[in-house]
Amino acid sequence: MKLTVSNLTKNFVHADESIALFHNFNLQLDKGEALTVLGPSGSGKTTLLRMIAGLEEPNAGQICFDEQNIFQLQPEARRIFRLHHIGFADQYARMLPQLTALENVQVPATGCKMNCLSRAKQLLSDFGLEKRFHHFPSELSGGELQRVALARALILSPDFLLLDEPTAALDSARSDSMLELLRDVNHTYGTAILMVTHNLRVLDFFPHSVNL
Repeated sequence: MKLTVSNLTKNFVHADESIALFHNFNLQLDKGEALTVLGPSGSGKTTLLRMIAGLEEPNAGQICFDEQNIFQLQPEARRIFRLHHIGFADQYARMLPQLTALENVQVPATGCKMNCLSRAKQLLSDFGLEKRFHHFPSELSGGELQRVALARALILSPDFLLLDEPTAALDSARSDSMLELLRDVNHTYGTAILMVTHNLRVLDFFPHSVNL
């Protein structure tokens, strides 16, 4: 499956003035590839990911997965497409505090009538968290929470993994560890990765980039 973003434009209104976040933005991401989108704070990086995930409509342009324009799908069909083809993780690693790490990873599968227990265990083990299955979020470090969030984003084997500033909440050592893990995910699982960030250090791990 190939992602193609064509002539994407997004505006927002402030004090009765229309301001362009970006204009005629383009990118392509094929199966198994990885791409970094660089941009400063406020440039629309999160908005871009939300549009690619079908959560927010652009003012102009197209977002296509193969030949399917995601905004030509009805909202329910778009939700189902997103569930099965797109994983998402951001810098905050939001968890349900009453659930263990293992239970949090399985949350996306709740409405799918799928038993993902064995895959959840395998992902957490692959990410070095085999001793943290039954720990609650409050008992995990920041780096461990990020890895749990990554496992959760991958639980349904998506074709595309969208990452919003995945290293912003981590110190330098944990940031490098996360980037190494993401590189392994890209190579081992063949998951296409689209990462938005302002952190130029990311380019040491994912050198193919475009500017927003």
